[in-house]
Amino acid sequence: LMRRTPRSEPPFDPRWLDLLAERCSELRGGGSRFEDFFIEQRLELSAVATSGELRFEECRLEGAAARWRSPSKLVLHSRAGLSTSSFSNLLARHADRVALPAGRTLPTPEMDPPRGWIDWARSVASRLAPSPTVVRYLDRRAAVVRAGGWVPVSSPALVRIERTGDHPSALLAVWGHPRLGSWVGELMAEPSAKTWDPTPGAHFPVLFMNGSAGTLMHELVGHMAESDLVASGASPFARLAGATITAPTIRIVDDPTRFDLPGAFDHDDEAVPAEPIPVVTNGRLENYLCDREGARQLAASPGRGRRAVWNRLPVARLSNLVVTAGKHLAEELEGDLEHGIVVTRIGGATVDPVSSRTVLRVERGWEVRHGRRRRPLAPCELTGNVMEILARIDPRIGADPTTDWRLGWCIKDGVPLPTGSEAPSLLVESLEVL
Repeated sequence: LMRRTPRSEPPFDPRWLDLLAERCSELRGGGSRFEDFFIEQRLELSAVATSGELRFEECRLEGAAARWRSPSKLVLHSRAGLSTSSFSNLLARHADRVALPAGRTLPTPEMDPPRGWIDWARSVASRLAPSPTVVRYLDRRAAVVRAGGWVPVSSPALVRIERTGDHPSALLAVWGHPRLGSWVGELMAEPSAKTWDPTPGAHFPVLFMNGSAGTLMHELVGHMAESDLVASGASPFARLAGATITAPTIRIVDDPTRFDLPGAFDHDDEAVPAEPIPVVTNGRLENYLCDREGARQLAASPGRGRRAVWNRLPVARLSNLVVTAGKHLAEELEGDLEHGIVVTRIGGATVDPVSSRTVLRVERGWEVRHGRRRRPLAPCELTGNVMEILARIDPRIGADPTTDWRLGWCIKDGVPLPTGSEAPSLLVESLEVL
């Protein structure tokens, strides 16, 4: 497992940040209390292949935001740019003007793409031709300043490949992952021409393989354990801490220290050190995933406050959801299916906290009869109630933990964030075809 964090470069010289933290400890905002000051730089490089042509684009963004807590709410003020004068003006919106350090004593190195990036992106676009393709490299550098101190926020550089056309698909992975090449090969594989369309309204046992169970648990457990939904009562997990919600063999940890997965970080965007959080242990709901505000409301621990970009408030979001492997061969689980479905790739998923229903958009899979694969599965949608699906998970857990490279660019309330997952094969006793 890649638990070693990459070397983190803060957006400013550390000595300048030390002085800024001292000044922030002196801030007064009338009836409001200074919460934190967030500084961020972003780099996005894109190789766009359309109609046989390839063009490269570069986008560099930087900005800062100050957060204040009033008696009734959190207030965010943000500005693009990282000049000292813009910082002074930003902080003065809620406090008396404060004298900040005049300049940076040492310039921070430019954020540059890794060596070989252009050649690699060109090669991937060529392999996926003639499908329109976008290959992206995503990196960021950030720091959180609180009264009296600051921390850098380190996260892995990512690559995202978006293939459109007749067979759209996508990939999100950590740049430099040793399996990146094989995942690109799987992305290229064309679907079968002869497929089986399951009857809408029919119910089947479904075996999730090749890491696709990670996406399932992302929706059923990861999102439902986020503190904003729990505190508002929108999640079915509200008031269920300590209750048994699924098979006693299920163990799920949200682990931002897994730097081989896209949702990794060494501190969250509220300066809380990254630690694995056991969410489900032996089938029992053990912990919620909280930002600082959610932790205050639920009397729990923070550590999952994440920002989509500097001018957005941090919100409670999962990082890397990891399901512990079991001892059963996936072939054993598949062999017990009289008539069922094997899912090997999910193209998208949603969960509605109000109705507690999830919808899974299946890209690849198989019809199974009498324990043997019969016909490739046509793209379809599967649905079910969150709590009912969790209750119907077979206690036999696969011994094949697998990273799900297919998804990871998670959108909640219109805000995208990278997440990751790893899961063994899991069998659900019944899901409905839409």
